[in-house]
Amino acid sequence: MTNAQREQIAAAIRAARRSKGLTQEALADRINRTPASLSNLERAQAIPSLETLLLIAEALSVPVTDFLEFASIGRKSRSRIREESEIIDLIRSLSAEQLRIARMQIEALKSLKK
Repeated sequence: MTNAQREQIAAAIRAARRSKGLTQEALADRINRTPASLSNLERAQAIPSLETLLLIAEALSVPVTDFLEFASIGRKSRSRIREESEIIDLIRSLSAEQLRIARMQIEALKSLKK
């Protein structure tokens, strides 16, 4: 596993936890892990086992694949991975109407890039 992949998993876990409004302590309690071990996962200091990823996904009510989307990352920078994770975190907190507007804005930005 590359460092970029570890960073992406860490950022995805952190973003999902934050989007649910949970502290590290609260999530650690839900998955029967210590806050320190969860902190290590979120800082990419440790690699979560499949069991731990499944527990986190279940506790946060997100698909486990949200943590494993690095296959499409390629060689994205650490800052790019963080930016994308933070945007996903923001998107998850939007209402349906806000999400519709955000999508239109993103599509407009994308058309400017061409």
